[in-house]
Amino acid sequence: MLIGYDATNAMRNTGPLGDFSRNLIAHIAAAHVKDFRALLFSSHIKSDYRSFFSGDSNVSTYVPTGGAKLLPEIWLRYRLNPWLKTEKVNLFHGLNEELPFHIDRGIKTIITCYGVNEHHHTSLPDMLAWRVRMNYAFSAANIVVAVSDTVKDQLLAHGVPEDKIRVIGIKGHPYEVSNELADQYFELYRSLLGY
Repeated sequence: MLIGYDATNAMRNTGPLGDFSRNLIAHIAAAHVKDFRALLFSSHIKSDYRSFFSGDSNVSTYVPTGGAKLLPEIWLRYRLNPWLKTEKVNLFHGLNEELPFHIDRGIKTIITCYGVNEHHHTSLPDMLAWRVRMNYAFSAANIVVAVSDTVKDQLLAHGVPEDKIRVIGIKGHPYEVSNELADQYFELYRSLLGY
């Protein structure tokens, strides 16, 4: 299976969400070398993480090239479809509660939600833009993964249909990735793709 990721957190975030994203992808990649390939899409990569996945032969990173470097966030949010089609991505996972706008409906989609009110915005326009992107992802995604029952309740209150929500709880240290948790995500990918 070929999974595309919005790897903004994995490639740029130095906090717990970044650790969670990197470790989730790394766990799945290590456990399923022969039947899993990950394409990580990010507007740019922090130097700290340029070599994080270098030992994983089934993980590739993509950043904007050419003229797209001038507006990298536009590339990530609006211009990924040609890349996804060219690479024949089966499923796209928004690890930061977002999906590219107008993503091809032939590609299955999942987002992971850490909390409906969790965004640490820097301004009112930033918060409003995030809300638009998050609401689009909630409506476009085939599956919305809640990291706890509390987040599931928030999603239900926000109007996300219950049959779209799956709870894959994070236990222990905040955003810790266990083999069991990584396996739950991998099985979700398999079931959504009909494997």
